[in-house]
Amino acid sequence: MLRLSVGLTSAALALAVAGCSVVGLAYNRLPTVMMWRLDSDWDLDPVQQRGLDEAVRRWHAWHRQEQLPAAADLLARWQMLARQTPDEATVCREADAVRALLHAATERTADELARWLPTLTDAQLAHWRARLQRADEEWRRDWGQTDIDRGLRLSRVRERLEMFYGRLDERQRDWLRQRLADIGYRPDLAWAERQRRQNDWLQTARRLRGLDAAAAQAEVRALWARTWRSPDAALAAYQDAQWRATCRWLAQWHAQATPAQRERAAAQLAAYERKLRALAGDREPTGLPR
Repeated sequence: MLRLSVGLTSAALALAVAGCSVVGLAYNRLPTVMMWRLDSDWDLDPVQQRGLDEAVRRWHAWHRQEQLPAAADLLARWQMLARQTPDEATVCREADAVRALLHAATERTADELARWLPTLTDAQLAHWRARLQRADEEWRRDWGQTDIDRGLRLSRVRERLEMFYGRLDERQRDWLRQRLADIGYRPDLAWAERQRRQNDWLQTARRLRGLDAAAAQAEVRALWARTWRSPDAALAAYQDAQWRATCRWLAQWHAQATPAQRERAAAQLAAYERKLRALAGDREPTGLPR
């Protein structure tokens, strides 16, 4: 279900990495894609399929109207920052703005999740658990490595940077490799939090059975809060440290980007902003310096 909310919301910003020309197509097809994902994970029966399909489409309509314009406003602000040298605090502030959009998007799912999670049978929960275990195998291969030269961490980050800034030169590639190697990534802690979240969702789905609507909604909101921030103090501290470290290296990366790379990044952001406003049917923002 995290894929449902975060996946749809992230489309406003993250789908751009696939290229501006496909953002509109991808965004418009997201309800269909997410229903396919949910059916794959939960093995839905016909009643669940109809109900969740309606819920996803309602959520998507809300997201288009409420969150796409807000995401476009962020992109407008980032165009200015791309031509400057924002410090770590500024980068974290802008990242927090994205996180606030994601939090609002997941909060919007609480009522529907409270309605549909309790309908999952024991067989469906077992199917979900099996799907999660298969995804765990992929995660261990792609993200469970401490060696920066193994897995996807380095290649994915470089790919995302080059989508905006253009090709990195050899010095920049070496810098990025060393910086990511030094960031203090702990796959053991990331794995522990991944397992905690999965167990929390499965256990909560069972616990919701028999609760009234208000109690179920409160449970789901608490579940989302635990999903965003681990209740385990050590894991939460690690999450916070990784968040700050990411802000720091992004600020340092941008500071060393060439003027041409910064200008290219600003142009890419402008193209994505226009696409999001077209998808939302929104006007140009008012009161935003450009």
